[in-house]
Amino acid sequence: MRNSKYAIKRLAIALGALLLVSAIGLAQVTVTLPTVTAKVGTSQSIPITVGDLTGKGVVSYQFTVTYNPAIVTVTGVTPGTLLAGYAAPTVNINATAGTVRVAGAGTTALSGSGIFAYLVTTMAGKGTTTLAFNGTFKFNEGTPAVTVTDGSVIVPVLSVKISDISTALPVGSTFTLPVTTESLTGLNVVSSQFTITWDKTKINITGVDKTNTMTASWTSSTNTATAGTLTWAGAGSTALVGAGTLVNLTGTVVAVGVSSPVQFTALKYNEGTPAAGGVDGSVVTGTPLKPVFLSRTPVTLSSVARNTSQAFVVHAADPGGAPLSFSWKLNDALVKGPTPDSTYSSPAFTDAHGTAKKVSCIFTTVAGLVDSTVWSFVVTKVIETPIPSDFVLGQNYPNPFNPTTLISYSLPKEAPVTFEVYNMLGVKVRSLVSGETRSAGTYTVAWDGKNDAGVSMPSGVYLYRVVAGSYLASKKMTLLK
Repeated sequence: MRNSKYAIKRLAIALGALLLVSAIGLAQVTVTLPTVTAKVGTSQSIPITVGDLTGKGVVSYQFTVTYNPAIVTVTGVTPGTLLAGYAAPTVNINATAGTVRVAGAGTTALSGSGIFAYLVTTMAGKGTTTLAFNGTFKFNEGTPAVTVTDGSVIVPVLSVKISDISTALPVGSTFTLPVTTESLTGLNVVSSQFTITWDKTKINITGVDKTNTMTASWTSSTNTATAGTLTWAGAGSTALVGAGTLVNLTGTVVAVGVSSPVQFTALKYNEGTPAAGGVDGSVVTGTPLKPVFLSRTPVTLSSVARNTSQAFVVHAADPGGAPLSFSWKLNDALVKGPTPDSTYSSPAFTDAHGTAKKVSCIFTTVAGLVDSTVWSFVVTKVIETPIPSDFVLGQNYPNPFNPTTLISYSLPKEAPVTFEVYNMLGVKVRSLVSGETRSAGTYTVAWDGKNDAGVSMPSGVYLYRVVAGSYLASKKMTLLK
């Protein structure tokens, strides 16, 4: 009996510890500073990114970042996407000590994940310094807890830089992107090799041109077998002297009005001596243009019944053909995004009769240009409808459809709901509702014919499936373009 009591006690302690660890793990929010490589004398905005803050009640924040002022100088802090609705933070910079202290607060809880703020910096000297939080990052009064990843700034003693260029040429046109080096005099550099990557949906680096460059007399080879990646290697009998253009990258425009980073993944001179660091560059194509608003669902909206949810859909396009990001706000508070998802299903409105509401969708190009659309409506009296007696999945309307269709379903009791779209091969293409608990009632969701990455799906027959507790049902719909 005594051994049995001890066993039960140990089991209870173990379960309690497990629950505590699980709760702590769930509460953690990641906060990350990156590793940045840059050339001395240049300026750079370094992003601080955070994990999902949705539902965590974050209304204030504070943190300190320390650094070596001999390597990098912090000149300011600017809000990122997540702080767009907040007032500018309070920033105190001690350039001599190498510290920047930041604090801010708002009236609405933050939601979503992404770029929290930017450190505005200038590279002051060559070397490496950490960008360290030193345990100072805090949301609210310490809840939710955070897990931080410190960053660093690397200013190489010998920099090799991919240039930053802009071109207004149309799709299919060619451009030249210089790769430059600091002085190599006296360093006996007789060979070099590097690998670079880029966003192949925006540009394409097609090769290397050595004409009138420092390596014009070298023998070299180029490999572009992997899409979005180029490897170059060259060697000569005479050591390179001075600074200048090592090689020119040649490329073509894939989309206009976009920006693509061009990044080193490997770089070395000779067999690694002298040590060198690659500094990334970028290509901006065309004159950035605002996104084009195409349509929305519903087209107009004057009222929504109390305790009823509402589905919203926006159709917009980037003139350059790149994907857009969508941010959704309810009464000016961010509730979803930035995300490729151009749909939003509101919670059931519990406000009193006559309460004014506003839903806004802000759509943004990769170049940072925005446009928006707004629905303004009032909450009206509850239309007394009986609670559904059965689980029901309705047929989508319209069907066939292009580009948007609406789907209704009814719940006789509260249940966690997952609503997904599949192609006819059984591959999931879109999650419209992901395990959200819904009370008894009738709901409507919208599908805009895109997958989870925001890419439009081809014409065809698709399955939509709802799982609500123990209930499961599916139906077919036809996307016709």
